[in-house]
Amino acid sequence: MGESEASRVAIAQRLRESREYVGLSQDEVASALGLSRPAVTNIENGSRKVEATELHHLARLYRRTVDYLLTGMRTPAAEPAQLAFLARAVRGLSERDLGEVARFAEFLKHGKRSD
Repeated sequence: MGESEASRVAIAQRLRESREYVGLSQDEVASALGLSRPAVTNIENGSRKVEATELHHLARLYRRTVDYLLTGMRTPAAEPAQLAFLARAVRGLSERDLGEVARFAEFLKHGKRSD
């Protein structure tokens, strides 16, 4: 297997795993991209190259970066450090309490405040 073919197979595997991770069927992906289900199958088994525009749409659909789908390398999260703190802060809260936190966040985002 040549380097190009090995790369295509690795991309295909990441695409399949990403699709399965978000819980989409090949039919759903095909519909979202305007492809046939066999085309998605061929992309996922490495027998069909994925086009750049398709890769971009797949990345958005799977909530992954194009870089990850191409290389498997995860880039450091661009989110602020406060997000990690907030995730730890709400861990263990009840569903009701999480709802209150979400409502408060919406209030802060959209409510009138005098800073």
